[in-house]
Amino acid sequence: MRRSRTFTLRFLAIGVLATATASCAATTYDTSITTETLAPTTTVLPRGTAAELLPQLVTVAGGLSALILNQGDKIAAVERMEALWAAVRDEVVAKDRDIATEIEAEIGKDRRAATVNVPGGADKAYRNLSALVKAYLTAA
Repeated sequence: MRRSRTFTLRFLAIGVLATATASCAATTYDTSITTETLAPTTTVLPRGTAAELLPQLVTVAGGLSALILNQGDKIAAVERMEALWAAVRDEVVAKDRDIATEIEAEIGKDRRAATVNVPGGADKAYRNLSALVKAYLTAA
């Protein structure tokens, strides 16, 4: 009985090995694919004051959850928010470092919400950004 079991296991192992080896195909390479590095894209920062650009930032943030739900270009919206923020960051930091830190954190939360498809996170970040921008513009 033991001999029969050993024979069966060996036969099964040889069968698996033969099947695995036979299923390997020759590797082919697609020569039409280029390995050249693409030219980097340049981003032109928006121009304007914080009073002009921060409301635009809030508007873009307000539409992010809809883009996430409708499978729109959510990353482009986040990149637009980041570009708007980059254009006014130094001005906001000079006037109120704490609000600037919070705005930056909320933009990071928006990027995370867009990356992992969480429209509720985008809505929360939008509400927080709205309050922060309103506080900044009121104090300025």
